Amino acid sequence: MNSMPQSHHRIAFLLSQLGSDAASRFEQVLLALKITASEAGVLRLVARTPGVSQRVLSQQIGVGPSRIVAVLDRLERNGFIERRRSKRDRRIHEVALTGEGERTLAEIRPLAAAHEQEYTDCLDSSEIEFLNGLLERIAASRGLSPDVHRGTSAG
Repeated sequence: MNSMPQSHHRIAFLLSQLGSDAASRFEQVLLALKITASEAGVLRLVARTPGVSQRVLSQQIGVGPSRIVAVLDRLERNGFIERRRSKRDRRIHEVALTGEGERTLAEIRPLAAAHEQEYTDCLDSSEIEFLNGLLERIAASRGLSPDVHRGTSAG
């Protein structure tokens, strides 16, 4: 028999429930921009590291090369990114945002901030900081990146 208090049995469930709700709601928020949350995450990563290779993006996101190519194909078709052969190594494709990608990312930022606010309105600033610290510790203990969901869907 497990002597762990009952409240501890629900933390993973509540995290899962909130994560699922937050992901679903963010997908809805992004519908107006005709972009998925997965694609928005890739745009954010590319913006942070212009010229990043497809291989590195694949590793950061934790998906196979064919899955990242599918996401990048969609982003390129929609004019958000461009891929170029590396000048240092012609076998490598580097990824960068286009002007349209930068504009879209700029539109996503306030939507993401409002989305975050929706989930933290019931907390004061010290509670938000405390919760954030706890969640970062849990995520780090699980080997999760603070920047991207592992295994991001190719959508």
